[in-house]
Amino acid sequence: MSQPVRRVLVLNVGKPMDGNVADRPEAFALREARPDYVVFVCSVPGDTQTGSLDFVAEYAALAGLAPERYDVLTLTDPDDLVRCYEALVARFAELRQRFPGAEILADYTAGTKSMSAALVLAALDNEGSPEVQLRLVRGARGRQATVIPGTESFAPVSGVHDVRARRFAGLARSALERFDYAEAAAMLDEAMRRELSPALRSQLERARNLCRAFDAWDRYELPAAIRLFELYRRDWHRQLGILEQLAGVVQAFSSEPAPSTAEPRLAALDRLRDPYLAVEDVLFNAERRAAQARYDDAMARVYRALELFVQLRLWLGHRIDTADVDLARVPEEWRARLAARDRGNGPVRLALVQAWDLLADLPAEPLADWLRAERGRLLDWTKHRNASLLAHGFSPVTAAVWQQHGQAGLALCRAGLAELAARQVRRPLQHGQFPRAELLSGLG
Repeated sequence: MSQPVRRVLVLNVGKPMDGNVADRPEAFALREARPDYVVFVCSVPGDTQTGSLDFVAEYAALAGLAPERYDVLTLTDPDDLVRCYEALVARFAELRQRFPGAEILADYTAGTKSMSAALVLAALDNEGSPEVQLRLVRGARGRQATVIPGTESFAPVSGVHDVRARRFAGLARSALERFDYAEAAAMLDEAMRRELSPALRSQLERARNLCRAFDAWDRYELPAAIRLFELYRRDWHRQLGILEQLAGVVQAFSSEPAPSTAEPRLAALDRLRDPYLAVEDVLFNAERRAAQARYDDAMARVYRALELFVQLRLWLGHRIDTADVDLARVPEEWRARLAARDRGNGPVRLALVQAWDLLADLPAEPLADWLRAERGRLLDWTKHRNASLLAHGFSPVTAAVWQQHGQAGLALCRAGLAELAARQVRRPLQHGQFPRAELLSGLG
């Protein structure tokens, strides 16, 4: 072609009742669109009836189209929606490759009902740039429901971008069902990359921001999550309260051990309403990883929750920091055992099972009996955790391993939290699993 193709028209072609194409909506569409290239979508002639293919040459002549400026897509069965759709999807892909960057218009005025439906669906499903523009020729209708010549007008299809956006929202909904907030936010971002009605844009933006907030929380980027939830404090104040508790726990455990004359490293935990909330939060995180079939990650998070449970109890009940054990605060038999490890090797640190056993041996510990009774369950669970790739072994944590053994750690940790509440050691704040598709409930 001597001239570049900047505008392509994909035009459904119907059959004129009187054989006169000049007064047909297709002719009006060709005049109004002024395309550089046309794809005529036609039905082929059958044994008992003519097809719209017979009229393509007349339309091309009417529009002054040279042979190289148009093509024909023939549909053997114009009433087969699926085959029409598949043929049009393939043709749109071909046009994208042949004319990159060209504006593509799709006029679905004429043709069978299946042809019109197929063209609309194929246009909506084509996600190239720029987007396919849907077009319709309107006018007064005659006796046979055809547009009366002379009354035609081009009507842009309003709200079509909202339709496209809602299709992306559907993809976001699927991502949320598996707790994939990053993917959901990306789909909602894609939905907003078009001209939308103000109401829908506002809904999408809110949902996108909340997905980003939960994604940041999921990755424990708590300051980012708090900033995003602050935008909607009225509706999400409970989550902000939880995040403030979690941020306090994270800050305490992230700080360096303080000099002996300063405040102890974990002293900030004493000022929190419910530090044990962080244990629950890590368990919910583990369940989300399991829902994504990331069982190794789920197992690792359960370990961290059990470890954190004991770390919090040792500090809040006995002022013992497992990252730097004060030997003066442990029983005599433990003091001798731990002192042997403190020979110029730095602070005495405790791993999970050691911390569990120490807590069980501390005087006046309200969970002591429970800890001793459940020690066997803890050891059995850690055996399976230690064999996994993210711990010390190479064994995969399959769905079966998670069901049989991984969830036992979840149950053990939650039983410990329940024991704290039953003994009135803890006054728990309300917490729950993250929302899923309900985040998009306002989108319909």
